[in-house]
Amino acid sequence: MYAIYLLKKSDRVIVDNLLSDDLLGRQTITQKDGSNFSVGDENLIILYEGSEEGNAKIKQLFSEKMKALDSKASKEIYDKIKEEDARAEGGLGFLFG
Repeated sequence: MYAIYLLKKSDRVIVDNLLSDDLLGRQTITQKDGSNFSVGDENLIILYEGSEEGNAKIKQLFSEKMKALDSKASKEIYDKIKEEDARAEGGLGFLFG
C-alpha cells in the first residue's frame, strides 16, 4: 500500500524521525520537493510505501505535522513519481547499457 503526505519544509526533521523508527525505517519513505508537484514551494511530498500497520503509525505519531492527501490527489502524485522514476531508470540504462 502507499500513502502520500504533505509536510512543511520547516518540519523536515520529521523525515529523520520516520526513518529512525523501528517499524517505519523498514518501509519505503521517499521525499520530493512539493514545487515539482504543484503543492507549493513550502511543502515536501512524503511517499510512504509499506504495510498498513506502518501507515497507521504515521497517522498516530505525525498527523499534527503531516497532512494525508485524498485518494485522487494521491493517485495523481504517485503516478507522476513513478513516471519520473521510470524515466530516470531509462536514462541510466542508456548510460550504462
